[in-house]
Amino acid sequence: MKADYIEELAFAKLNLNFKIINKFSNNYHQIDSYITFLPCIYDHLTVKKSFENKISISGFFANELKNNGGDTLMKDSIALLSHLLKMNIKIKVHLKKNIPLSSGLGGGSADAAAIIRSIIKLYKINNNESLILNNLSKIGADVPTCFISKNVKVEGFGNILKPLKSLNKSLWALLIKPKSNYSTKYIFENFKDGYAKPSNFKFTVNNLIKDMNIHNNSLEKTVCKIEKNVESLISYLSRYKSLTVPRITGSGSTVFVLFNSKKDLNMYKNNLVLNTKDYWIKSSILNL
Repeated sequence: MKADYIEELAFAKLNLNFKIINKFSNNYHQIDSYITFLPCIYDHLTVKKSFENKISISGFFANELKNNGGDTLMKDSIALLSHLLKMNIKIKVHLKKNIPLSSGLGGGSADAAAIIRSIIKLYKINNNESLILNNLSKIGADVPTCFISKNVKVEGFGNILKPLKSLNKSLWALLIKPKSNYSTKYIFENFKDGYAKPSNFKFTVNNLIKDMNIHNNSLEKTVCKIEKNVESLISYLSRYKSLTVPRITGSGSTVFVLFNSKKDLNMYKNNLVLNTKDYWIKSSILNL
């Protein structure tokens, strides 16, 4: 790392479970979710000081991001930090966009959080992390979680973070995103199902896997009604043996399954190639 130059990785988040507990009076939903991050799936940001704020984008999903105003959260991050710290922050950002949009993997929030981390390093900002963290939800509900990018239990509307102890256990995740695009806001607006009970189990691998296999993501039925590609994919993947049944992450549209080993994952994946042509398919280790 050079003094005026930062490279930062924005890791994809994975909602291992996702429960909607209630709805607040301000129309935000009260959630309960165990979240981890995927070391093998990330956007790459290069950030340096400049005379003006400028964001450029490359990568597989660059055009899609540009066409959907995808730099908004990143601009909001710069503006928020400038306001909170009363600093004239000017940076040049290059984003290599690898995380798909509308995937439930939190790519936009991860990018926003990565810019915040980069600015903190670049401007050598100390002793203000609590102030910054307490205001990140103004950018987006997932931004505080992505700022930390560690295993965490999330409650409230995404603003209550409870760090999880390490279980010293690694699993493998296979992620598949069909061709579908819809907004998180649209899914929540169409959520009409009943509320779930909060997770109250002791955090162990066995308890987590059991919970994932018993309880659907609260948004799954809504997503499947709106996007039949997701419904078909879940049904198709359910034919094959894995550690967990197929689940969506967040509001989708990515469907994932977990395995004890990369070997198990690859055996499972080999059955899918001809049946999921043109889908985005990635795998990653995850560390619990």
